[in-house]
Amino acid sequence: MSYQIITETEQLNDFCLQISETSSWIAIDTEFVRTDTYFPELSLIQIQGHDGLLALIDPLAIKDLDGLWELLSNPAIVKVFHAARQDLEILYQLGGQLPSPIFDTQIAAVFLKYGASAGLATVIKGELKFDLPKDQTRTNWHQRPLTPQQIEYALNDVRYLAKLYDVMLPQLNPQQLAALEEDFAELLNLQHYQLQPDKAGEKIKASQKMGPKAKAICYRLAEWRETYAIDHNKPKHWSLSDDAIIAMAKRPPKDIKALHKVPNIKISSIKQFGVEWIALIDDVFAHPELWPEKTPKPAVADAHEEVLLSLAQAICQQISIKYNINVNQIANKTHMLNVIRHPDEKQMSGWRHLLLEQPLKSFLRCETSLKIMDNEVIIN
Repeated sequence: MSYQIITETEQLNDFCLQISETSSWIAIDTEFVRTDTYFPELSLIQIQGHDGLLALIDPLAIKDLDGLWELLSNPAIVKVFHAARQDLEILYQLGGQLPSPIFDTQIAAVFLKYGASAGLATVIKGELKFDLPKDQTRTNWHQRPLTPQQIEYALNDVRYLAKLYDVMLPQLNPQQLAALEEDFAELLNLQHYQLQPDKAGEKIKASQKMGPKAKAICYRLAEWRETYAIDHNKPKHWSLSDDAIIAMAKRPPKDIKALHKVPNIKISSIKQFGVEWIALIDDVFAHPELWPEKTPKPAVADAHEEVLLSLAQAICQQISIKYNINVNQIANKTHMLNVIRHPDEKQMSGWRHLLLEQPLKSFLRCETSLKIMDNEVIIN
């Protein structure tokens, strides 16, 4: 299959115009480098139109990417990704906008029983019976010229992604496609991609089990770390690890000397930032009125709800088995208890709503019943 490598703005504009005139969807992938920076550095963009028009776009050589942004924002063209989150993050940081509309074959693969986080090679192997080579996964995509192996690898990702979309789409029914639209809309939520240092602490899971004071310290240190990483374009864990933040939050050091007793902390970081950290911790102590509220305890089910939860968990487990999804990726106990307590309110979205919430609510309203057939729990 022929392709072109695009290194000039005029080439890019011509390609994007041709794609816009001939394609109702495009397969797209990106390659990037993110070894010693906070922001990923885009190295390559691969695009194939549904008619086979194929190109590798070099963003290192092209400074004016307006033609690309116009293509990616064209509402008449679906942009097909696999595991789109990182691609979307990179494109948003570079262009300040998200492609729309999109289709993510990784999410759609849930309905084809590949699980909720299947890699592209796994789904292509299952649907197209082709072993997608992954030998260039850790290659340096910033090098120029690209090697023949790098070029073939990059081309294959979109060649077979396009074929996968062609094969996958007819297998999805209208209800599944409608559910996926909800998942794709959530994937395009700008809050996932905008810089929010003040929310960085929420990503440290251990913080959710902390008391208000410890959580306030954790959040403040995480915000400092995120801000420093953004301002200096350095990986955030280079200055301070999650483990060190958690340790300081649980046992706040009072001075520089005490910092040396904190596990998983670098001596060089203490020398460079120790005074700032102690000042931040002191400020947290000085303003208890700003501490976050205590995390509410999970809802406690009464005896009757426990019975229904047991049934809901059995249904969830059956879905987990049938669709090869980790049960924790479907719903937890609190999610299912909310469904039981609020049957008239939508608690989940996308494939989770279609596979679990919808049939569970139907069962709770006595519109359907549970049956066991071939050792499988079925709602009908």
